[in-house]
Amino acid sequence: MTDRVGRVLGTQRSSTREFQVLIDDDAYLQLDDLVVVPIEVPGFGEVDTYGIVTEAEAEYEGASFATDTRRIAEEGTLPAETVRTAEVAITRVDPEVWVSPNPGVSVSRATGDARDKALYADDMRRPLPVGVGRDGEPVFVDLDFFDGRKGGHMSISGISGVATKTSFALFFLRLLTGRPEIVGEGANNLRVLVFNVKGEDLLWLDKPNALFDESDRAVWDALGVEPGPFPSVGFWAPARQGGGGVVTPDASGRMTDINPFRWTPREFVDEGLLRFLFTDASDTRNQLSFVEERVRSQLRRWAADIAGEPGAVVLRQPGPGGHREAVSNVAADELIIRDFSDLVSVLERLLDPGDGSDPDLAWTGRVQSGTVAAFVRRLYAAQTRLGHLIAAGESIRIDRQRAQVSVVAIQNLHDLAQRFVVGALLQEVFDEKEESGQRLPLSVVVLDELNKYAPREGSSPLKEMLIDIAQRGRSLGVLLVGAQQSASRVAQEVMENAAIRVAGRLDAAEAERSEYGWMLPSTRARARLLKPGTMVVSQPAIPVPLVVNFPFPPWATRAEEVDHTDDPDPFDVV
Repeated sequence: MTDRVGRVLGTQRSSTREFQVLIDDDAYLQLDDLVVVPIEVPGFGEVDTYGIVTEAEAEYEGASFATDTRRIAEEGTLPAETVRTAEVAITRVDPEVWVSPNPGVSVSRATGDARDKALYADDMRRPLPVGVGRDGEPVFVDLDFFDGRKGGHMSISGISGVATKTSFALFFLRLLTGRPEIVGEGANNLRVLVFNVKGEDLLWLDKPNALFDESDRAVWDALGVEPGPFPSVGFWAPARQGGGGVVTPDASGRMTDINPFRWTPREFVDEGLLRFLFTDASDTRNQLSFVEERVRSQLRRWAADIAGEPGAVVLRQPGPGGHREAVSNVAADELIIRDFSDLVSVLERLLDPGDGSDPDLAWTGRVQSGTVAAFVRRLYAAQTRLGHLIAAGESIRIDRQRAQVSVVAIQNLHDLAQRFVVGALLQEVFDEKEESGQRLPLSVVVLDELNKYAPREGSSPLKEMLIDIAQRGRSLGVLLVGAQQSASRVAQEVMENAAIRVAGRLDAAEAERSEYGWMLPSTRARARLLKPGTMVVSQPAIPVPLVVNFPFPPWATRAEEVDHTDDPDPFDVV
């Protein structure tokens, strides 16, 4: 606290929210610098006021006209003095006696313990670094406000390709998995589910980055994490369409150490995944949702296992005790479902009782034929888009316990299929936590393009699930890290429940939306100009948003970045 930089400016009013500093001739203050001001309060004693620089200005004191600048700087015919000032937003008062700083009081740069106090790091029970400030020192978030103890979830917004939203999310996850002493209980059993929705950038998290150098290492060292790829990652991709009986993952860039996944008809029925075929917001404006609910419940009631055919089901009238045992005597003309094509054909038959089928199997209820026809058309459309994800056989599901981080590559799927996979996996995660009733171990879900899955307008089963996770997930240990270009296009219930909010570069019009009301006016202006790797972070523990930089990733973000130095020589003979 001995690094004096100036005095509280006396020509402008100071308040309990902000004040200005007259900077000394031999000192400087830049944006995001932290300062401390000791104040002697009559009748109480000394109070320390901490703040962060939000703007810096300079002017000639004594100049009245624009041309006076030339007379002062070049000709020396007009006396004047350069005056440099800085605007400071108050972050903390200790002890909490909220009085305004007195004019003329000495202002010092906050370093060491004073810096920790300015950023409330001394009050955080589990401070997790989320980047470095302009001084190169770590900036922290209180992990209690992410993992559900006091709050939960994180929202990341910004322009696509410039705001580096996914890069920051992965950086945060690397710190979360790399600092078990901060995460505490359950750190080793923490599980992360990451959806790769664009390109194959996330399929190289386990490979070192050839572009990573020693200058980048220094920042990681400051954050307390050994820089390197993610140590425990599992990669999954949907089963490739038309595999000819061989189940292979649908990925083109990475061909090794990646596993396929799909669902059997039995799993499709038991888990009620039919509803995730109707995730368009317009589906709730008609009776399609009613038909879907009726068909979903009837499938569960009538579906019976077939002996010798794992994953396949046959629709039969259940007995008094329901379906308890696998059916062995199945005729070829029965309602057998071995894949999605069979499911569509069977449902089309059941939903049209006029074609000679058993009237006891008619599932239409009192629904107009036009609605039933629209329902069947949706099924046929889904058949071409995701039918290959449903097939009988041995269960091939994503095993999230195999690795700490599971990356699910859905970038090659149709939009409808992407929403289906996201909905099915989110339901699986949420159901597991509800059944256990325990918050630990934590399950973190990273989902880009959140506005596509939980849009502001309309309703869908997927949107309802994301809202449920946002509202109840933190109590169950299900935490959402959502990224989107525009927070104004995401369901309000999801955004309101994000305790930690992050923004990269924003579009000028987007920055003025009410969803960014947590920013200071000066921060909003800066958000339009932020460079990649610079983010604005807001958290409940600190009353003002902070601008942080996060380091270059030591893991590859695309195939051409992979460092092959330590790869084994394929010509070596063992």
